[in-house]
Amino acid sequence: MNPLEKLHDIEGIDAISRWPLSFASFVVIAIGVLILSIAIYWAISFFLFKRSWKNDTLKKLSILEKNLCDETSRETVVLLSEYLRRIALRRFSRKECAGISGRAWLKWLAMRDPKQFDWEKKGTLLIEVPYSPISSVIPTPPIKDLIQAIRDWVR
Repeated sequence: MNPLEKLHDIEGIDAISRWPLSFASFVVIAIGVLILSIAIYWAISFFLFKRSWKNDTLKKLSILEKNLCDETSRETVVLLSEYLRRIALRRFSRKECAGISGRAWLKWLAMRDPKQFDWEKKGTLLIEVPYSPISSVIPTPPIKDLIQAIRDWVR
């Protein structure tokens, strides 16, 4: 007798089902979805901030601070005054802040400043320097204080 005749076909084992998953599998999937969601949220927030007016203003303030010297101090203060007005128009209504000037502007800034910067004393450069002679030189430390106060307004 032929020994191969004694052999029978092997019946296969049923395929292992992928469902239902175990509890540990659901935990791993949930953690993965959570991490992916956080990463997507962070990426969207990052790119939206990079395209925002806040980021643009912070970059401009950094450039002004980096290039600040006695020769550019007057121009820097004029630009700071302009930037601060634009920030106020972004954060508050046009009707509320557009028509204010002089000491009233400084009082308005002092009332709405989140960090309570002393605008009425330290902010006088903003209303005096744009009308000063072009050859005037302004000391840089008070300008740096203004730049930091404006950064606080942006944030």
